[in-house]
Amino acid sequence: MQWASLSWKRIPEAIKRCQVGILPLGSVENHGSHMALGTDYIVPEYLCTLIEQKVDVLILPVLPYGVCPHHMKFPGSINIGLEGLLQVVRSIAFSVLSHGLKKLVFLNGHGGNNPALDTVALEFYQKGGLAAVFDWWVLASQLNEDWKGGHADAQETAALLAIHPEMVHLEDMMDGVVQDLSKEMKTMYLNTVQFGRGTVRVAREVSSIAPSGWFGSRAPNQATPEWGKAMLEGTAEYIAQFIEAFKRVQLPST
Repeated sequence: MQWASLSWKRIPEAIKRCQVGILPLGSVENHGSHMALGTDYIVPEYLCTLIEQKVDVLILPVLPYGVCPHHMKFPGSINIGLEGLLQVVRSIAFSVLSHGLKKLVFLNGHGGNNPALDTVALEFYQKGGLAAVFDWWVLASQLNEDWKGGHADAQETAALLAIHPEMVHLEDMMDGVVQDLSKEMKTMYLNTVQFGRGTVRVAREVSSIAPSGWFGSRAPNQATPEWGKAMLEGTAEYIAQFIEAFKRVQLPST
């Protein structure tokens, strides 16, 4: 059920019926030379359409902008910063809570958003609600080893091929060259290097780590729409099952 499609008169009954709301959000940022800048919000928004078919839930309008300062060297990326996202998500969460929606799911498409989401989730709890956070790409990797991915590599490319194939241009794909920090410090992921037997976070611009804009063990041209469809369906099914169980969870006492 779409929150924004309802009138103020119908919202109270919808909240009573659904009990749980979902806020899909992501980012507008570099996704390699081959993919749409909006991938990080397009995927969560689409997942909500699948989830809505499986369970009674209120879908809030998608929040497209996120925290992506490390992508700003790539043309088109839009960063609202940690404080910007924190304020917007907090205002949305407290607004729906004031109307009686006490259980909220953040369906996230961008890792840079997590500090803001975790902060608001705790504040939501402290005010008598309960909030859960999903990073869809992490969940997909946990559900199926074959669905693992990095940033704008085959995993995300498969997802977008299944949703909007016209937004994927594999003919524009660049080689996935990765720059290590040094001979002793190999890049393991964006802003993570391996030194000896451990890993360390070292902040860098994505453009200096992966000039192509994508990073991962499988190149984007290994993606297929079939992979994307199976992955999105499986992920949506899991989240729908979680929501059913989430409805039965007792709210905190305030």
